[in-house]
Amino acid sequence: MTGFGGALAVGLAHGVPFGRGDSNDGTDQRNESDDSEPASGITHPMPSPVGLQNPSFEKYLDGWSVGTDLPTVPGESTDPVDHSVAITSERAANGERSMALFIDGIADDGTIWVEQPVNITSVDAVTVDVYSQQESFNRMSQVAFFAGKKPRDGLSEDDFNREKDIEDHAGWKTYSYSVSDLEGIVTLAVGMNVVWETGVRRFFDDVRLVAE
Repeated sequence: MTGFGGALAVGLAHGVPFGRGDSNDGTDQRNESDDSEPASGITHPMPSPVGLQNPSFEKYLDGWSVGTDLPTVPGESTDPVDHSVAITSERAANGERSMALFIDGIADDGTIWVEQPVNITSVDAVTVDVYSQQESFNRMSQVAFFAGKKPRDGLSEDDFNREKDIEDHAGWKTYSYSVSDLEGIVTLAVGMNVVWETGVRRFFDDVRLVAE
């Protein structure tokens, strides 16, 4: 796998996720402000509010879980293509750190992302800043975005919105996705999809929930 200078790798090695898993999915809470019992004698659990945690990766991957949908190395049947998630101070759109995603595009395919549960009620859009080294007419990678109910068997490449190319700009650019039709606690995921037969490394930062 290609080295990344001073980047602090806290991500993946051959598809094994490093991180804290879905430990922040919000636990049910009961309303104990009223000592009287409801007529049915049943206290209904209410989902606790879940705000977006660590949106600029200043606390590394705290609050986020890593996911992948990767092809195997051509000619092999088990090992996925090289890939990594790294938190780095190499550049940042907000704060001092950003997240660097890498996929070896040797198989001309692959998706890597981070995700967390979040309460999307009253949120109109989700934005994320993405860094491209240079603008190019060649389409090499795409922003991968998902917000909604996570499938039982987990997310895969086809679940993501991959309509926005990363190479349409140089430097940092803010990408925006409407979530106004969603409410409650959903899975929010942002990442990268590769569509070019080369190693692709892109930076992501400052994921934001935007309300009117």
